[in-house]
Amino acid sequence: MQLKEMMDEICSRWILPKDYIEFPYNHENNLYINVNDDDEEDEDFSLENEIEIYGAKGLLVGQHGYSYNPVQNAVIEDWKPNYVVIANCNADSYCIDISLDNSPVYYAVHGEGEWEFEKDSESLEEFFEFLGIQ
Repeated sequence: MQLKEMMDEICSRWILPKDYIEFPYNHENNLYINVNDDDEEDEDFSLENEIEIYGAKGLLVGQHGYSYNPVQNAVIEDWKPNYVVIANCNADSYCIDISLDNSPVYYAVHGEGEWEFEKDSESLEEFFEFLGIQ
């Protein structure tokens, strides 16, 4: 599937905020960012410290297990309908609220029984800046 077709499918599902929509247009593939605090990156690298940011190819599939159950082909009812997962770290989700033009980025731990979202960043710009993404 070409980028335009992927973006058409994404845009048919959601109206994404202006401050986010450019990201999947400019990043077809997912990005993997090591956020390890240690200076010895190679020796101390851990998947626990890697954030996967969904590009156009991964954005729809990235909702599986959060807002959508692909096994049952069903929407997961306890997920906030305006939340779109834009990244994960070890299955812990980073989301934006697509009902807001300048949404904060929210974080929630996966597998806790209930989703308890906390504000991770005040904005996408702050989130991307922290990760070194232009």
